[in-house]
Amino acid sequence: MNKSFKILSIDGGGIKGLYSATILKKIEEQLIKDTNDDKVRIVDYFDLICGTSTGGLIALALSAGIPTSEICDFYNNHGPKIFWWSRFLPVLKQTLFWGKYSDRKLRKALEAILKTNKIGDSKCLLCIPTFDLTHGTYEIFKYDHREGNLSRDNDLLMVDVALATSAAPTYFPIAEIKLHESRQYIDGGVWANNPSLVGYTEATWHFVGKDKLYSDIQLLSISSMNVSEKREPLSRRRRSFIGWKSRLFSTSLTGQSEFAHIFLTSLSKSTSNLKYLRIDGEIKDATHSKLIQLDKANKKSLLLLRQYGNDKYHALKADLKPFFENKKTYKTKNS
Repeated sequence: MNKSFKILSIDGGGIKGLYSATILKKIEEQLIKDTNDDKVRIVDYFDLICGTSTGGLIALALSAGIPTSEICDFYNNHGPKIFWWSRFLPVLKQTLFWGKYSDRKLRKALEAILKTNKIGDSKCLLCIPTFDLTHGTYEIFKYDHREGNLSRDNDLLMVDVALATSAAPTYFPIAEIKLHESRQYIDGGVWANNPSLVGYTEATWHFVGKDKLYSDIQLLSISSMNVSEKREPLSRRRRSFIGWKSRLFSTSLTGQSEFAHIFLTSLSKSTSNLKYLRIDGEIKDATHSKLIQLDKANKKSLLLLRQYGNDKYHALKADLKPFFENKKTYKTKNS
């Protein structure tokens, strides 16, 4: 019997996660309408959810069955508090001292939405990229599935995992997880801001292929809002860290996200067992680009992110439909 392994992947991008959350909210609202079931959730339709940084926060919340309306409220209500910064030397704070923001407000906000949920409470498989700074290597927090004989992460609090995947260098403090012998972690966006390839790899290693449970993959990938970082010809070549500012981090996020998309697009054209859709989010308007940044969470910025999310959903509504025709089939302990 042919079965599709269904993956949802959500990019990182700070407050721009509201764009992704808004799209998912519109999808969930339509599902509730179509099924006449106000308890239906996005997690009911995906065997595996991957998310990096702010996308990891969304992935964890979805996996716990938290309504997308509450996830959007998280960004709208807590975003301005999390990304509040003093006008007193913000650049010097980021480049010379302890970083741009404290993670105390972020932790408090995460505790309000994720509560005491653990990875083992997830209603689907999970892949949450981070970077293990202590051991200098990439890392992925996963639901401990039997196919991989995993037994490491199910007892971790989702709040701690969310902090680990979103500890963006120079923005937030390094995260530390006591249950992992106090290992230290930073933002998974340093290597997998678009975790679609992480999800694809996890699927082909453990779940999809000859003599495995599934025959093919359906992969829905949601981009963050990417601001076009173009420069004039013959721009100044010599730049200090302060000269780069936030562009040093955002440029690397955009570059690797785009390559992952190109790779999977090429792969989907050369194989019949991968159905792949990428929801993009490029901003080309200069006025809007100034308002949409990783840590810009004022009233105008939040409004604009919601507008873009609503518009993108309606533009791709027909393309999204095939991903929600059938529910997931992989069962975790809490499915």
